[in-house]
Amino acid sequence: MMRQLWLAAGIAGLSGIAQAQQTVPALVEVENEATVVAPFQVTVDELDDADIYGVGGEKIGEIDEVLMTPEGEVVAVAVEVGGFLGIGEKDVIVMLEQISMEGGRLVMSATADEIAALPEWDD
Repeated sequence: MMRQLWLAAGIAGLSGIAQAQQTVPALVEVENEATVVAPFQVTVDELDDADIYGVGGEKIGEIDEVLMTPEGEVVAVAVEVGGFLGIGEKDVIVMLEQISMEGGRLVMSATADEIAALPEWDD
């Protein structure tokens, strides 16, 4: 009985991750660094390498790339998270609606587990 519960929980968890990955649109890197990222009224060049913080003030990661749909709508960023001294880092896709500008800083209200579950960006 316990094995069946663990199996059901594992399948439910995997299907949740699969659903999250399916909701991310096809994305490409924004090449034109002068492109304005509307929610923040800054250019791609200004967002590049910007830090993103959690609501508690801790650094979550750094923007590695700004992403858009194939139609040209800027909708997400690839954020470099995790690791230590460049080892074990990964880029995850963060949709722009998950980020806010507070006091000149980019802030995201997500837990470490939520960030780890975000889809990976593999450029």
